[in-house]
Amino acid sequence: MSSGDEWRTATWAAIARGLSAHVVMLRDVAILDDPSAASLLTAIDSVRRGESPSIDGSIALVAAFDERFDSLTPPGTSGAGRIARARHDLAITARRLVLRDQTLALASALNVARGALIAFAEGHVFTLMPVWSGSALLQPTNLAHFLTGTTAPLGRSARRLHLAYEELDRSAMGAGALAGPGFPVDRDEVADLLGAEGPIQSTFDALSALDDLVSVGEAASSAVAPIRRLLTELLLWPRTDPSAIRLAEELLAPIDQNLPHFRPPATLERVIANARTVEETAATITRAANETPYGPASDTGDRAASLAGSALKLAAHVAESFTTLVSGPIEINRAWLARNAGRDLITSGDLGDFLMAEEGLDPASARDIAALTAHRAREEGLEASGITPPLIDAAALLVIGRELGIEIERLGAYLAPRRFVEKRTMLGGPAPAAVRELLQGERTRLEADQRWLEAKRTRITLAEANLDIRTREILSLARGG
Repeated sequence: MSSGDEWRTATWAAIARGLSAHVVMLRDVAILDDPSAASLLTAIDSVRRGESPSIDGSIALVAAFDERFDSLTPPGTSGAGRIARARHDLAITARRLVLRDQTLALASALNVARGALIAFAEGHVFTLMPVWSGSALLQPTNLAHFLTGTTAPLGRSARRLHLAYEELDRSAMGAGALAGPGFPVDRDEVADLLGAEGPIQSTFDALSALDDLVSVGEAASSAVAPIRRLLTELLLWPRTDPSAIRLAEELLAPIDQNLPHFRPPATLERVIANARTVEETAATITRAANETPYGPASDTGDRAASLAGSALKLAAHVAESFTTLVSGPIEINRAWLARNAGRDLITSGDLGDFLMAEEGLDPASARDIAALTAHRAREEGLEASGITPPLIDAAALLVIGRELGIEIERLGAYLAPRRFVEKRTMLGGPAPAAVRELLQGERTRLEADQRWLEAKRTRITLAEANLDIRTREILSLARGG
């Protein structure tokens, strides 16, 4: 089934739910009697079970639903299903119901991906590695700390998704074609029967709002952007550090007999491409919304809603693929990364701190000696481990006019990559204990997000069950049961 077919099928079912809730409400406020409501609910169920037509647009689907619905309605209640509602408010409510489910599906996939990444990071709190900024080495850290650059943004993405959901989880029913019906309808009851937080307050806003779709697109984009950035970085490793990472066979392209050596990481490249598609789709939704004239937006809203649905679905697929990647097929060469964590002069930034803390030098002198020492070490092609007391003494003579006589053992405690990392125990730092605390905080937030998801799903499930119970009650009363 294509994505378009899935969207139409889901919208068709959502139209039936919205219309059923509306009919139950009309019966409760005494606009319809039990027999009329029962006949309408029976017709709705018959149409719902049928195949959705191959037409695009939620308003067009509502029109097709109405046509079939009217053909199954007894003559005495003909037209009663259109009382106090229009195609517009039902169409918008239906697409909100569909997007609501897809938003929760992405939230679930994102939670699983976050859990997998946190677990992966927890296994690498002692895995030293160098970090690059652009094309230059910056500082050493450990792989777990490196990955918090993705775990934290994914956590924020989850909360953006929650906010987008809260805006989406509102019913447009009762807005009619713009100004609402002339009947005393209960919009709150319909929203409650649909498991929504409530109706959209303004009937004008209910038919003209597009910011909810923009928020959904942006949330989907936010969910995949950290994944894309991390995987793009990992794809650079085979070029700069060929032995740092090994990709399992299933992540590589099939062997080409003409180029048997050429095995690009096809799976990673595909996930990155899908993430970019989500980001581009979100940008398209924003542009469409910004260019839409003020007022009810039917066709534009349909297109934006369809794009939002595509973005949510593809974003969930990206999250699921990422979960698979970090759960096994990517193998990290810890020894190789640790060796490269001390390359060049990557820890020399701590030399000035050493001179202030251990030798009691003033900050200006300490920084000048450290800078001159690093400059000479670079000229001699040395790494940080090659910096010796005589090299520092030569710089000290030029800066403060005397040698320092530093013991090599004391110097190693500052310039060794592992010591460099272990010293940074502050909140958010790369020391193993600090990283574990940070990851535990991410896990706690993940657990809260999982509870949020479960609460939203439970609310919808209970609402569906309640609508089903109310429908059966009305049918039973109409039969005299």
